Amino acid sequence: MRQKLDIQEFQECSGEHRHSYPQILVPLQQSMSIRVGEEEYDVTCQELCFVPAGMDHQCGYRGRLLAINLSQVDDKDAALLSRPVIVSMRGQIMQLVELIQAELKQNPESRSVRYLYSYLYSKLLENCAAPSIRYISEHYDLPITVGQLAEMERYNVTYYNDWFKQQTGCSPNLYLRRIRIDRAKELLAETSFSVMEVAVMVGYSSNATFTRAFHSITGMTPKEYRDCPCFRGKLG
Repeated sequence: MRQKLDIQEFQECSGEHRHSYPQILVPLQQSMSIRVGEEEYDVTCQELCFVPAGMDHQCGYRGRLLAINLSQVDDKDAALLSRPVIVSMRGQIMQLVELIQAELKQNPESRSVRYLYSYLYSKLLENCAAPSIRYISEHYDLPITVGQLAEMERYNVTYYNDWFKQQTGCSPNLYLRRIRIDRAKELLAETSFSVMEVAVMVGYSSNATFTRAFHSITGMTPKEYRDCPCFRGKLG
């Protein structure tokens, strides 16, 4: 996912307000009390707080605070990121935030910061998503059945389909297709793999099946997408 970078450090956060964009808040010195929507949270220095776009939030925090503004949320992630989330920053996430702070002091526009930012977004999704949804994101290139996913959540298939739509806004099959096609778009734009090679890499066993799936999401064939002038010169 390509995001416009907007990471800032503040000395305080006070009053009630909202943003048109989603925001990640990381208190750097002491715990932060914050109300997001109708819920109250105490966020420690070992946690981060995700605030969805357009949601009222209020805090009276004084101290160093890292604010990471997401320019957008992928359509496939919108339902998952529609609620406030408090995420523990143990291990990799804590190291990631420390790296972001260090890189910001040297070069706020560096490519390293952008990679770290994208990785933080992915870690946020991991903490928001249920096991079966994480499995799709991590194993989209494998054959996946709804029965297999339902078993991970210990639901029957009928209930799982309804539950999944509540979580993501779409069916399991459509969610999987979107994940696969998003990855295919990256490969088509940034590599010289053939269309058939890309199809196999994202989980399709035939060119025809891949082309139908790609067209259903983008309105274009894979070849048309790759030949689009906006992608010329990106292939290695």
